[in-house]
Amino acid sequence: MLQMSFRDLGDPEDEEKIRSLVVEACVFLPKIRHRKKDGSIMHVDIHSCPRVHLGEDVIIANIADITDSIQAEAQLIQASKMATLGEMSAGMAHELNQPLNAIRIGSDLLRKMVARGQSLDPELAGKVSVEIGAQVERAANIINHLREFGRKSDLDELEKVNINKPINDVFTVLGQQLKLRQITVNLDLDENIPPILGVRNRLEQVFINLVMNARDAIEEKREMTHGETPEGVLSIRSYQEDGKVVAVVRDNGNGMPESVKEKIFEPFFTTKEITKGTGLGLSISYGIIKDYEGAIEVESIAGSGTIFKISFPALAAEKDLQKESPA
Repeated sequence: MLQMSFRDLGDPEDEEKIRSLVVEACVFLPKIRHRKKDGSIMHVDIHSCPRVHLGEDVIIANIADITDSIQAEAQLIQASKMATLGEMSAGMAHELNQPLNAIRIGSDLLRKMVARGQSLDPELAGKVSVEIGAQVERAANIINHLREFGRKSDLDELEKVNINKPINDVFTVLGQQLKLRQITVNLDLDENIPPILGVRNRLEQVFINLVMNARDAIEEKREMTHGETPEGVLSIRSYQEDGKVVAVVRDNGNGMPESVKEKIFEPFFTTKEITKGTGLGLSISYGIIKDYEGAIEVESIAGSGTIFKISFPALAAEKDLQKESPA
């Protein structure tokens, strides 16, 4: 390794970060990709500080191989995703029942008309068949979306993502469930928002966790007040601010005291019953947000609701990316 530089070890995609080591202050670079002799990728944390050694300016770096912990983190995220799908299973029944009921009604109408020997009006038959086709497509989209959400994603496969897409995707799988629970959803999404760099289905996992927590908080408030509460309201707004893409998730649920708010991002911390939560959702969401160089803030007042504000660096329109997130 003599005569080699950090650039020789690093992956070209992280070259810009590695250049920041040549500064007059200590630097910490998490999850940097290095290449082994055989070309395979390993992940490292680099902590470097400039020093003077034997009269020369040098950089002393401590490099820790975190490949195993990265893989364990990916497994934990996937396990949490599967647990989330399990929690949503009841809601999925409602989401799929709607198109299935529409298909049944349409097919029953056509069958009864044929059984009675009635001539089929071409216009009516055409409308019914078009509606059946549309409902089949809707059910297929729900199933395909669940399959896409459940697939394992590679930490290195970052893509260009419009944050409105994972937000809208959440209501593909939870929209009907929220409606049945009498929770009004208000979306105020900036159509001209710039993209960010991340992984779409992991970002959806973040918003699913926040939406499900909001749902639970609203229902908890109803239970505590014996139903004598205003209508449950969940609002999500997206906008751009100071070079950041921002999403704000707000609910009028039960809120939380300061003592709870301080711990919500800790692994396995939960105020829910054992069967209703693992305490991993917000912790994993926090890690995903940090992986994409984002930040998350929370405001909450016990009895009045909670606000989560998530922000990510906006990508410059001209930046060259490996690939774009599928529509």
